[in-house]
Amino acid sequence: METGFFVNKETCQRCYTCVSICPSKFIQTQESGEIYFDLEKERQCIKCGHCMAVCTVKAVQINGLSYESDFFELTSNSPGNGFFDLISSRRSIRSFINKPVPRELIEKIIEAVSMAPMGFPPHKVEISVVQNRETIEKALPYMFGLYKDLEKGMNNVIGRTIIKHKLDSERYYTIKNHVLPAMKYRIPLFEQKGEDSITRGAQAMLLFHADKESESHTEDLYIDVAYGLLAAHALGLGASAISLVPPSIERVKELRKIFRIPNENEVLGCIILGYPKYRFKRGIKRELKSIIWI
Repeated sequence: METGFFVNKETCQRCYTCVSICPSKFIQTQESGEIYFDLEKERQCIKCGHCMAVCTVKAVQINGLSYESDFFELTSNSPGNGFFDLISSRRSIRSFINKPVPRELIEKIIEAVSMAPMGFPPHKVEISVVQNRETIEKALPYMFGLYKDLEKGMNNVIGRTIIKHKLDSERYYTIKNHVLPAMKYRIPLFEQKGEDSITRGAQAMLLFHADKESESHTEDLYIDVAYGLLAAHALGLGASAISLVPPSIERVKELRKIFRIPNENEVLGCIILGYPKYRFKRGIKRELKSIIWI
């Protein structure tokens, strides 16, 4: 397996799709038009494989990934009729075209979510549908503001101790090791250029929430989100679950007002929706950490 981050200059066609699709802005272009990896942002690479999956000539190389062992060719841009065709071709989409999502497609997604299994009937989960980009853009300054304040808090011992005490270990280390290192680059880009690295320019958004005291709603909600992601893909839409959105709505009163979240409800899930800007040429293989047969 080849190692390192590089673009094969001999085969690269300079279509710049890899640059545009990289969610971490790890891939950049020089003034000469040459594509390169900004190694200062290497830690931000989440190994999503998008750049390698869209490159028609296999010119992009991500450290630790190989076209031969980690990817498989997609025979069609549509997910097909079979379940395994559907799940093997679905990807988290973070690049969208500027085209509104029709209400009837969103209604089909919601219908699919309503068929998801639940712990105890009836459904406890509620969905807020945001169908216009203007509302999302109105909310973005509050979202980035929350993470800017969080970054300041984590930069001093007292603030870090308080935050660690309030959060469970999983959330604390997710923020410490993933969210805040990414926000180091994302916040300035939003403040200086208005670049949206949270909702990624999505034209619609689904917020999943439930009464805090309702039984088994957390597990139900995560299953609902999974059904929503698969339904969106089956309908030809791009979608991604965005974990940065729910905590900001939970902690910022203005956001709860913008999205009309009932006071007794907690927001635990978010799906961004839109028409994909790019189609993937190949899928990526993933392995579980371990499989234990008993």
